[in-house]
Amino acid sequence: MAGTLYLEYPSTIGAGEVGNNWIAFNAFDFKAKQTQTFSIALYIPSDALSTSYKSSYESASLGAVGGVADKAAEVFQRQTTSGDKRAGRGQLGGVEGLKELMKAQASATGSEMKTAGLIMGAKALPATLNLGDTKTLMERSTGAVLNPYMVAAYKGPTDMREHKFTFKMMPQSRAESETCGKIVHAFKKAMLPSHSGGENSTAPSMLFGYPDEFTIEYYVNGKKLEHSKTNPNPMFNVGRSVLTACDLNYTTQDVPLFFDNSQYPVSISMALSFQEIGVMYREKVDQGF
Repeated sequence: MAGTLYLEYPSTIGAGEVGNNWIAFNAFDFKAKQTQTFSIALYIPSDALSTSYKSSYESASLGAVGGVADKAAEVFQRQTTSGDKRAGRGQLGGVEGLKELMKAQASATGSEMKTAGLIMGAKALPATLNLGDTKTLMERSTGAVLNPYMVAAYKGPTDMREHKFTFKMMPQSRAESETCGKIVHAFKKAMLPSHSGGENSTAPSMLFGYPDEFTIEYYVNGKKLEHSKTNPNPMFNVGRSVLTACDLNYTTQDVPLFFDNSQYPVSISMALSFQEIGVMYREKVDQGF
C-alpha cells in the first residue's frame, strides 16, 4: 500500500527455521480505518503466546420468594425445550409442571414454612415495641436461619483482553540499529494523539486526534495462523487493539553502549502493551480468537 512504512527485526525474518515465525503489527488511522500507516514484523518473544478469557459473576441473594420463583422459572423453561414429559425423568413442563412443583414444595416444606413464618414474623415486628433484634432472637430460639437462596449471577464481560510483548533488540551493525530506532519511533508515534492548531508547535489545541489502531497477526512456519470450522485455530488471534504503553530501555548490561562514531545504541529493550477494543463472546471463539 502506497505510503505505508514497512520495517522488520531481525533482518532474518522470513528466512530459516527461526525466521519463519514472527508477529506482524499493522497500524491503521483511527478515522480512516482502512488507511494503513505501517507494518512492522518482529520475532516472537517468550511472552507473546499468552492470553486470557474472563467471565464476571457475583453472588446474589434471591430470598425465599425469589428462590421459589427461580424454581418456577426453571420449570417453565423446560416447556420451551420439550413441552412433553421428559423420557425417563418424570418431569413436566409448563402449567402442569408448576402444579407438581407447588405440590412437592408444600409437602416437603410444611414444617419448614412454619419456622420460616415465625422468623419472618419476628423480623416484621415494629421497632416501637423495643424488643431488640427480634429476628435474631427467633433464629436462636428455633435453631434455624432463613435460606438466602444464594446464586451466582452472571454480569457479562467486563474487561477487554490485554496482550504484552517484550522485545530485546541487539542490532549487529549501525544500519540495523537505525532500523530498530525507526521501529521504536513508529510505535511511539502511533500510540500518541495528534493535534493541530495552538499558539505554537509545543502548545496543543483544545482537541486531540485519536491514536492509531492495530491488528496483530501471528505467522508460524511462514504462514498466517489459520482458522476454520473443521480446523480451529491451534492458538489464538488478537482482536483489533490500541497501544497503551511503550516502555524503553537502552542500557546494555548496566552500561550505555553505542556503535563507534555514532549515537546509535547496541541494544534496545521495548515492552509493548496492547488492549483490545472489543469484548470477547463465544462467536468470536468460533472465529479463531
